Amino acid sequence: MPIVELWVDDHQEYEPSIVTGHLRHARIPLDPHAGDYLVVGDDEVAPALALVVSREAEGTIRLRILPGPVDSHPEFNTRRIPTLAS
Repeated sequence: MPIVELWVDDHQEYEPSIVTGHLRHARIPLDPHAGDYLVVGDDEVAPALALVVSREAEGTIRLRILPGPVDSHPEFNTRRIPTLAS
């Protein structure tokens, strides 16, 4: 099972199908930008792959969570890993 990179509450909908996260909840040092993919989740549901829609200067991130298992998406294997070291 893929490791969660960013904790998000999937009930914090910003608008339909878009959830809000924050970099302070990152499980690894992240530097994501719009168009990147992150593995997101919380302690109650399986991890999911999410597209970064936008990022604010203070660290708020808007994400579109993709349906299905993380590794069912080709983007998971071809994505840029948006860590601070990349």
